[in-house]
Amino acid sequence: MKKSWLVALIVLPLVIFGWVRLRLETDILATLPSDLPEVRALKLLRDGFAGGSDLVIALESADDFSAEEAMTAIAEGLQKRTDLVKEARWAQPMSQQAQSGAALLAWSLQNADPAKVRALRTRLEGAGTEAQFQKSLQAVTTALDAEKVQRASYDPLGLLDCLDTSAASALEGSLFGLVSEDGAFRMLLVTPSESVGNYKSAAAWLEKIKAEVAARLHVKLAGQPMPTVRYTGEPAFQAEIGAGIEKDMSSTIGLTEVLIAILFWLMFRRLKPLMWIQGLLMLSMVMTLGVGGLLVGKLSIMSLGFAAIVLGIIVDYAVLIIQEARQHPHEDAKGLRKMAAPGIIAGACTTATVFLSLLFSGLPGLAELGLLVALGVLVGLGVMLTFAPTLAAGKQPADSVITITAKPVQNRAAVICTVLLFGSMTAIFTTKGLPTFQTSAEALRPTQSESMDTFQWMQERMGRDDEASLPVLITGPVAELQKRTEALTVKLDAAVKAGTVVRHALPTMLVGSPAAQLANREILDWIIQEQPRFEKAADAAGFTDSSTALLRGLTTVWKDGRSTWPQDESNAAAMPILSRLIATGERAKSAGMPEGEGVVLASVNIPGKPGLPDRAKLAELQAILSPETGAWVAGWETLGGALSSLVQRDLNRQLIPICLVLALTLLITFRNVKDLLLSILLLGGGLGALAATMSALGIGWNLASLAAIPLLLGTGIDYGIHLLLALKRTDNDIRQVQATTGRAVFFSGMTTVIGFSSLFFAGNRGISSLGLACCVGTLWILLIVLWLLPHWRAWLKA
Repeated sequence: MKKSWLVALIVLPLVIFGWVRLRLETDILATLPSDLPEVRALKLLRDGFAGGSDLVIALESADDFSAEEAMTAIAEGLQKRTDLVKEARWAQPMSQQAQSGAALLAWSLQNADPAKVRALRTRLEGAGTEAQFQKSLQAVTTALDAEKVQRASYDPLGLLDCLDTSAASALEGSLFGLVSEDGAFRMLLVTPSESVGNYKSAAAWLEKIKAEVAARLHVKLAGQPMPTVRYTGEPAFQAEIGAGIEKDMSSTIGLTEVLIAILFWLMFRRLKPLMWIQGLLMLSMVMTLGVGGLLVGKLSIMSLGFAAIVLGIIVDYAVLIIQEARQHPHEDAKGLRKMAAPGIIAGACTTATVFLSLLFSGLPGLAELGLLVALGVLVGLGVMLTFAPTLAAGKQPADSVITITAKPVQNRAAVICTVLLFGSMTAIFTTKGLPTFQTSAEALRPTQSESMDTFQWMQERMGRDDEASLPVLITGPVAELQKRTEALTVKLDAAVKAGTVVRHALPTMLVGSPAAQLANREILDWIIQEQPRFEKAADAAGFTDSSTALLRGLTTVWKDGRSTWPQDESNAAAMPILSRLIATGERAKSAGMPEGEGVVLASVNIPGKPGLPDRAKLAELQAILSPETGAWVAGWETLGGALSSLVQRDLNRQLIPICLVLALTLLITFRNVKDLLLSILLLGGGLGALAATMSALGIGWNLASLAAIPLLLGTGIDYGIHLLLALKRTDNDIRQVQATTGRAVFFSGMTTVIGFSSLFFAGNRGISSLGLACCVGTLWILLIVLWLLPHWRAWLKA
């Protein structure tokens, strides 16, 4: 008793500290390998640019007028809520996104090609100014091209001739478009006034935003049809996923407990053992979460299902101990523990080993799942072997001993079933082949997600039916970003001609160049000094005052920025837009970029459908984005293929050590080569039957469900160990073993199925498919263990 109290005093504070440390991880990217380039690209896309944590409000109305009216009312209302909103941005001309219309153009000119800026000064010096105004005046009066007329009206000096205006038009249409072509669909980007932090604060903030939106629409559109308003973006995903994890945890544990209790009652019809088993299960779960909090510190969307799996496994140990107590009612706790321990310890160790092998998985979420289940199994092993024998010994009914007096079993049915099993598997594999492997990233997405559905809807409404828009990141040293962007533009132009790319928009003219700014400063200062002369010449040529508004705006921006030269996007007047396209300095560093490097965001459209690019064209695009360009696609579309290769490599790396450990454990347990071979046949038959079932139903493996293979190896061998040891003790008395140990194994298998089936309701598609594969595989293994394995051992006379 003293030792028990001492252990409790040591363990209890650690468990409490683990619980305090435990948190819910709502970031999907945190469950993926951080060293994978495609994952780093997604993190850079989210964290490296302003707007990565924005809430996106999508609105659709009957026509463009009503949509604009509703969106303006919402945006202006949210801008007034400075306690909730730092910035609200909606569909406006690109030039109005900065503090003044000239800010973005001023930035572009100060980073323009120095040769073109020098040519501008040469053209405007002396009498060249009057000649330029006369040329622009002629364009206004005689040109047939409306664009040329408009350009000559607001820029008669030709200041923008230094820029690639075609690139500017493409950029405005692609990266800044927050309204659909028909105008009926619009988006509003809302930046929280403060970091929303965890999922609970994100949910609270989102509810306040929704209430404000509803109030604004009610006032503005009273008595009129209301538009459709939906929400997506980081805060919406964070609130939704966090709430989903919390719900999954509470519902799966509760549902699993209830189903296990019902199954136990149906099989044993006793209330008292049911009550103490439930108590031991809860004690095991509390301790597991505490230890898990110490070692892992978090529960993610992929690891949350561990609790149901652990409950389904460790309840088996209590039932096996009860079954031994029923067969040996006169044994005390020590004798009962000695009798049940070998099989339980062997099964628990092999199961824990297999789940620990998931630590070698390239998916951190699955690694966490494996570690937590292994911890739960080992903790449950200790709890059950410590308390269950004491609670079960000498407390079984007098008629609990099962004695079989029937005739020996016939082997004919077992022969027929064995032939049917392996024959059917062979036929299915011959006609339909093995299950396919799905390389898409669909398995990583939520099963039911309003935020994800809204994101898909947004892509469909903003895109073109025959195109898929992909974000592309261009990385490298800050001084080389402009050259890299220009070089990639040339490559993508060639890809457009080749049909690989439909169109692209690279912010070449917005990428800063410290060297160009230093070279252009003298000429820009000259333009500032010459501004009065230019305005006087414009007036003399007959231009109105509005025609020099651009000149005045540019010079004002340059004057204000003289103190910080050269500038980067963080201290430029056009910062609100630039920070959404370019990340350098502290922002790039905080997003994981090395010191002195930056990132540029571009957009590339390839054939396909919104959100579903043509895979062949995507592969061609990725080939163009070679390592020397410093560019790669930053989208979920490329993540599937990269993760598929990683997961298949991990599986190959896991299976060999798993098989070696299992073989060693089985040899130590059985000390019999025949039983080792039977165990291998059991596992091969179960996994083969699962694969055949999947092929017959047209179901393929995915990134997560592939983990079912090592999991089934661990749980399946557990059942085989218990049954083969029982057969060995009874000299292959099949009826006796099926009625005693077989009954406990059946209960164990069904509780495991219950545990895995709870994963159906997980908020992640991959975990849901993993649960389905484990359920079907466990049922097949259970069928083989209970009805075929005993006959196989009898035939071999092991």
